[in-house]
Amino acid sequence: MNHFSFRPFKHICIACFLLSAQSQLFAQSSPPKGAGSTAPSKSDSKAGAKSAVTAVAPIQKTKKQVFLLPLDGMVGIGLRHDEMEQVEKIADTFGPGQVIVLRINSNGGLVTEGDLIAATLTRIKNKHRLVAWIEKAISGGAFTGLYCDEMYFMPEAAMGSITMLNGATREEIKSAREDWKSRVAEACAAGDRDPKIGPAMVHSEVELSYDKVGDKVTFYNDYKHEFKLSDNKENLDFSAQSAEHSGFSDGTAATEMDLYRELGVNDMTKFEANNAGKEIAEKWQKLINGAKEDVPLLMQKRGIEGSSQGGIAFLQARIRNTQKIVDWYKKCPAEMTYDLQIGEEAIEQLKQEIVQMRKQIKEMQAGSQPGG
Repeated sequence: MNHFSFRPFKHICIACFLLSAQSQLFAQSSPPKGAGSTAPSKSDSKAGAKSAVTAVAPIQKTKKQVFLLPLDGMVGIGLRHDEMEQVEKIADTFGPGQVIVLRINSNGGLVTEGDLIAATLTRIKNKHRLVAWIEKAISGGAFTGLYCDEMYFMPEAAMGSITMLNGATREEIKSAREDWKSRVAEACAAGDRDPKIGPAMVHSEVELSYDKVGDKVTFYNDYKHEFKLSDNKENLDFSAQSAEHSGFSDGTAATEMDLYRELGVNDMTKFEANNAGKEIAEKWQKLINGAKEDVPLLMQKRGIEGSSQGGIAFLQARIRNTQKIVDWYKKCPAEMTYDLQIGEEAIEQLKQEIVQMRKQIKEMQAGSQPGG
């Protein structure tokens, strides 16, 4: 089975992609344009309160809403387009031009999920002001952040190092390299950043340096200019300092209040913090953490519960615990497949086991009847 697997990089211990036979993954360690109004430009965000779009809203409220959506964990499990879309729907009820901040803490994950995220974010930023706040964004986490027009780093943040490896051999999947160099360059352009940056994140041999005169930054795919970002030995990853100095990020913010001041949304007469994003994220994290805790226990109980009674009692208990595992898969299939190693094939086997156990119970019950 192929995987995008782990590899070391400068600031965060490991970064990689995982590629399975059925789905691809970005690194894992610790886009259709929507109809409607135009999104606020990045240049608009630099002035004052950074005004957003002015199209007529379906239900226009007095204050602009500021949503913060924490995105923690593997892309496709903890970091998903589903939660982004839930925030989008709520923001839409307040009209265009709301502020949506994605706090990203991820070392990557499913490539297929990355494609869904790209489409979702492209649609969202045509209606609302979209900001990435980077805690850690490696591989698929970086790919997500690149689609945001505005980007701020936490002081110890890192972002970049997009590498696709074969999980069995730990070797780079070179056939995918050129495609991903292009895709990440396109993601940079989508966030109004220099496309030269993207390939250096994907391929260690692509160098990157820049010159800076005043606020004007010019990037070069070499290692000859005044400020060096990436040599030909490791994939590019940004620190908060290099990101801000090169203009890759819009600034650095350690806390929410710091970020809101940077964004110009701390005037409570004009903006209002909306907790919906945090609540949505908390609900999803609670669910997947519940699976992590409950499923291993259920696997143990399948072989223990009711065993002292034996017979029908044991089979009934085993059916109950097995069905609960199947139900968990329905709620969070990616978590079950990639974190708990219980995929679709295993679930189908468990379903068949339930059918067989019910058949056994009927036979045992029939055999216990008088004349049976």
